[in-house]
Amino acid sequence: MLSPASKSLRDEQLVFKGLKQGLTLFIPEKDSFLHWLEVLDRQLNQARGFFQGGTILVELGARKLAPGEMAGLKRVLAKYRMRIKAFNPLEIKRFDSSSPEQPSVPCGVLLVKQTVRSGQRLEHEGDLVVKGDLNPGGEIVATGDIIVLGALRGIAHAGARGNRQAEIVAFTLAPVQLRIAHLISRAPEERKGRQGPVVASIKGEKIVVERL
Repeated sequence: MLSPASKSLRDEQLVFKGLKQGLTLFIPEKDSFLHWLEVLDRQLNQARGFFQGGTILVELGARKLAPGEMAGLKRVLAKYRMRIKAFNPLEIKRFDSSSPEQPSVPCGVLLVKQTVRSGQRLEHEGDLVVKGDLNPGGEIVATGDIIVLGALRGIAHAGARGNRQAEIVAFTLAPVQLRIAHLISRAPEERKGRQGPVVASIKGEKIVVERL
């Protein structure tokens, strides 16, 4: 039986966001840095191949790293062929997906050349393109449009700052949940979903799915 500490480590997730400066890892200021290194190692191991081989920005907030902590972070990232591009990137614009009143601010397109698997969550300020599938249990959030060049079977939230003009496009649409701005659409009753390419957009006060 897992101890409370083990359960906490198992359940916690660090956030990776695709911002205009690049893919950014956010490390909270609470708890010890060693704790978050263990979470990061476990998370990257579960998502093996998803982030491998890339460079990332690291947002530490007000935390200052000791030399040993810096070496530990680089060691964990190197294990997955990742390296640090910079720390505390400037002019990061965070968004709150629970607030539909914020205007949409496009920040470019993020291309993800992997399937988003169960347990993975990806956020981006701008348009988000997934060259693969979005599996059940996976979640993608964007302030702009979302395009999935495969099967969308997880949770997708476009227009996360309240952009009602945002659209969700997929080759196969069988989502757990679709959300555009503040509107939510349930999964279709048919198990196979809509065969595409199809586009989901807001018409009136509901989300409508149409063939392209």
